[in-house]
Amino acid sequence: MATESGPTTLGDYASEHGAVAHSRSGSRDDPLSVLDETDPIFANEELLRIDHIPDGEKIVGRNEQIETIARRLKPTVSGGSGKGTLLLGKSGSGKTLVTRYVSREVVQRGRENDVRIGRAIIDCAQRRSEVQTVIHLAKSLNDPDETGITVPHSGIATGAYYDRLWQIIDELYDAIIVVLDEIDRLAPQDDLLNVPPEQADDSKLLMQLSRAGEENDVDAAITVMGISNDLKYGDRLDTRVESSFSPDEIVFPAYDANQLGDILERRRDAYRDGVLSDDVIPLCSAFSAQEHGDARRALDLFRLAGEIARDADADEVHEDHVRSANDDAEVTRIQDLIRGCPTQAKIAIAALAAMDEFSNRSHFKATEMYRIYRLFAESIDANILGKKRITDQLREYETLKIIDMTRTSDGYREGTYLELSLLDDPSLLLQSIGLGDRCSEIPIDGAVRQQIVNAIDS
Repeated sequence: MATESGPTTLGDYASEHGAVAHSRSGSRDDPLSVLDETDPIFANEELLRIDHIPDGEKIVGRNEQIETIARRLKPTVSGGSGKGTLLLGKSGSGKTLVTRYVSREVVQRGRENDVRIGRAIIDCAQRRSEVQTVIHLAKSLNDPDETGITVPHSGIATGAYYDRLWQIIDELYDAIIVVLDEIDRLAPQDDLLNVPPEQADDSKLLMQLSRAGEENDVDAAITVMGISNDLKYGDRLDTRVESSFSPDEIVFPAYDANQLGDILERRRDAYRDGVLSDDVIPLCSAFSAQEHGDARRALDLFRLAGEIARDADADEVHEDHVRSANDDAEVTRIQDLIRGCPTQAKIAIAALAAMDEFSNRSHFKATEMYRIYRLFAESIDANILGKKRITDQLREYETLKIIDMTRTSDGYREGTYLELSLLDDPSLLLQSIGLGDRCSEIPIDGAVRQQIVNAIDS
């Protein structure tokens, strides 16, 4: 039940309830001595980094996708244009890993054929606009000593950045592979509410890249591959983009527990001989299989368990270290997921989490959630969407196993209605949302918490 004391905004809540990292082992007389010590747990920790691209034999359960992408990129080996492709699937299903691996091999085959193939892998989540993506693309492909071209961070028009990009490509390469990771982040759902599809940054970027030869006389062949966690991303592309980009779609299914175990077994040589107890890999695989078969999560758990064991000066990595790693990874998972949410979805999730946290109930009608959503949105001067728009946005988080949405009935009095409940810790969700700039200002003082209780009891 709500009280008058406690934090006044979600930002305050995040500060007061922030997760605490695992404590390190006792202090040393010379704290820098760790730099000279042999790592007692890891033989090669780099093998467990997310951005490490292993040899093909260490990639599990993705032969079909590897072969399909290789076919799409095969013309590039001889300087031709490959097939535009969208790689779709939930986070941790191997999309980026496989694309990096295959494109790396294509570049090497091209080198053997004296074909100059450029490869640029752009994380659109870090760029978040057409112009920033073009700047990063030009910088990553440029060799200023050879081209004499500079790419400033700002100060020139978007068209001028494209012109420099085309010059760089034509001077240095016969063919280009452009990988746009998390391409959907260039056109967040919030933006699409007010921007026509053809004016969204992802559409404008894809249009320019796919028509570079036709409209800008670029001689080098350009092949574009987009990666998205949104299985329906292709449906929202502008029809003109579909015509010029004309992508095939490759869907990456989630890994099962056996595949995750195989992935970790093939990275076992990251650890020293004899330090892994028999239950570590099965437990890491089981935890990760519960989270949509996410290989990133499996590798994170596998690595973090070792780090926790090392920090505790343990001689062996065992089950307790995995369980501690799972607790830490859960915090990171929620924070990463919330960081990528559109603002409107954050407000709605905050409303549902606050209802769960500050009342004695855990299941709520969609109409009750919408009352609190409006309260929170008004408090930070955000646009207020209709109830259907908000519940539609929340359905994505139902597939991510954060929210459960059930059509139910209480008999003749009210008929059927949509009931919502959280599958994750409401406190952790509120902490994570409170880390954001705008949503951190959502008030949750005692008076607001009493309004929440009144709204769901009315």
